[in-house]
Amino acid sequence: MRILLTEDDPRLAGLLATGLARAGWAVDHVASAAEAEAALASIGYQAMLLDLGLPDGDGIDLLRSLRRRDPRLPVLLLTARARLTERVAGLNAGADDYLIKPVALEEVVARIAAACRRAAVPASTLLTLGRLCLEPATRRLTIDGVIQPLPRREMMVLELLLRAPENFVAKPRLETALSNFDRAVGPNAVEVYVSRLRRRLAALDCGLAIHTERGAGYRIEAA
Repeated sequence: MRILLTEDDPRLAGLLATGLARAGWAVDHVASAAEAEAALASIGYQAMLLDLGLPDGDGIDLLRSLRRRDPRLPVLLLTARARLTERVAGLNAGADDYLIKPVALEEVVARIAAACRRAAVPASTLLTLGRLCLEPATRRLTIDGVIQPLPRREMMVLELLLRAPENFVAKPRLETALSNFDRAVGPNAVEVYVSRLRRRLAALDCGLAIHTERGAGYRIEAA
């Protein structure tokens, strides 16, 4: 899953980004409302962590603008504004949760996961193919009902392939999904992650294989 972190305090942003990455999420960090608007317009996110005090505007205005376009994206406000009227205003503007600074990183991670679970529609969010089942909101992969661990980037590759099992997923699309604003992933890295995922699927003997077509991309299907 990919999270947009909008926070203008570089120290706090670094701590949050590191902690969220360790929890298994890809994190894009921006420091202004304008940057957040641009990121939301170009990339599909599964959640957003939003500070209210931004250098070029109020996060509440950004949230209201987002909600007019996307009522479903889980948005958690992270702010020092602790008064009851401010908390109520944030929730009424469309926030899924309201966290007051300072807050423990473990709580941030847990609240994001909870918001993503609430936003998910169980029947439609399960990605299945053969004996394999992936629940993107919780990053839970099972084969024949048995949970199987999978590194974060390989999980992202698998999710993209499962979302388009009848069509090839182009390499540039995988590059975009695997990259974040601080670290770009090139074609060679994509090949590495696909190769690792291919070996893992073979080792799990799940009856699935990843096929490559030069110039088109990758597709997952029954072996």
